[in-house]
Amino acid sequence: MNALWNSSTAKTQKWYQYPLDGYVSSTGKPYRVSLKRGTTNKLLVNFIGGGLSWNEETAARPLTIGSLLSGKEGFYINDVSPLQLSLAHIGLLKASDKRNPLHDWHVLNIPYVTADFHIGNNDFPYQSLENKRGQTSNKILHHHGQQNAAAALDLLKDFFPQTPDTLLIMGQSAGGFGCLAHCHYISSLYPSCNQVIVYADGAHLHSSLWPEVAGDVWRVNSELLPSIKSKDLIVDLFQHAQAIMPPTTLFLHSNSVWDKALTEVMYKMNHGKLSINPQALEEFHTTLVHATNALRKDVPNYHYYVSDYGKSRRDGTTPHVFAGTPKLLYSKMQDGTSVAEWLSRALGRDPISVGTQFLQNS
Repeated sequence: MNALWNSSTAKTQKWYQYPLDGYVSSTGKPYRVSLKRGTTNKLLVNFIGGGLSWNEETAARPLTIGSLLSGKEGFYINDVSPLQLSLAHIGLLKASDKRNPLHDWHVLNIPYVTADFHIGNNDFPYQSLENKRGQTSNKILHHHGQQNAAAALDLLKDFFPQTPDTLLIMGQSAGGFGCLAHCHYISSLYPSCNQVIVYADGAHLHSSLWPEVAGDVWRVNSELLPSIKSKDLIVDLFQHAQAIMPPTTLFLHSNSVWDKALTEVMYKMNHGKLSINPQALEEFHTTLVHATNALRKDVPNYHYYVSDYGKSRRDGTTPHVFAGTPKLLYSKMQDGTSVAEWLSRALGRDPISVGTQFLQNS
């Protein structure tokens, strides 16, 4: 477990945890973030992912060790213990791996335990599943993602008071949506920073449910809610961010083209059950291609990395998110380029897009 953060005694390249008093996970347990002091004048703000809940059925089915062992459905991580948080500093968060282009950066890492893409403001009532006696109970899922993120970001100016040479705002899966929602506020704290990059990894879910979920279940704030208007939430959020961020902001987006986790969840949202089948794969792939093409057309300074690396012979799926898995991060998965190299080029002001062949003739 990481030690608790103390600005006067914190060492460089070591992770610390910071409890946020009064802020809670979806279950009401205390919430905390993690921080690392780097050795270069560069700052990463990272939003972790971990599923979502969009109705009473999914609220009653968190993803727990018990559900995993029993094979039961689970849709979101409902709490992160201090020990689990200490184990989450992998991939682009791993300070000891010199292959990592961010290894010596300062980092604020924002866990995700509210099932609402870091943007909720609601206490959502639901009924628990039946226990062994066939009884249920009334419960509350605390969709407090917006509040938790705001509290975490209040630490930034104390943690990193100077203007960074480079500011990277990043998120994986659900955190990819969250980083887009919060990037403007983070950037506004450092108005003189002349290199700002926003990177969403493994973030795409196409569904007609988004306006209803955002408005009625998560109760997204009035500044963001009007931007959530289509079936392509990732497109809405990239466009929202692009409209209010500094014009020189670089936007990055990476996905695998038959992402197993996202394909299953998207099929559940649109058809009522978790499933990997030819229709599910085709719907995910087609809508991902459409969204990526829309973004490269409409969002200036947008670059992507898409790949079919690791495609399963059994079910045709590809892995979920790249940033936290060393094998995916450092392998030359597509066009002779790794995600780490692709990100390094963007940090060096020479961004490229990778996997263009998946978007052509579509």
